[in-house]
Amino acid sequence: MFNVKRIRSWNVNGTDLDAMVKFYRDFLGGDQGRDATIGGVSVAHVTLGDLTVGIFDASEGPRPGVPHHTFEIVWPGDADSVVKKLEAQGIKVEGVRPHREDAGYSVYVNDPSGNRIELAAAPA
Repeated sequence: MFNVKRIRSWNVNGTDLDAMVKFYRDFLGGDQGRDATIGGVSVAHVTLGDLTVGIFDASEGPRPGVPHHTFEIVWPGDADSVVKKLEAQGIKVEGVRPHREDAGYSVYVNDPSGNRIELAAAPA
């Protein structure tokens, strides 16, 4: 059904956001990217090669839905049609969100073991 282009991001909780950024940036040699607020929570982004590590501020406790990992997908349609196709295959969709930076969107599902997966679409 889908064609995965790449793993886009690896998203984790950071109980000490500054220490986490320093670890991924300074120890692993990443490039600190833009910061964002997602769901009311600060998120730092550090790029390692083609992968972005999203570090969610978990100073007040683990963030719901984190950790999760994002696969960039070539989509077979708009968000509504993709959700219908997934549900027709017995996949429960946990959420859908539009992207800020472009016209793409993400669909959240869990794998059979309950691991959160984000399927991200970018416009063709």
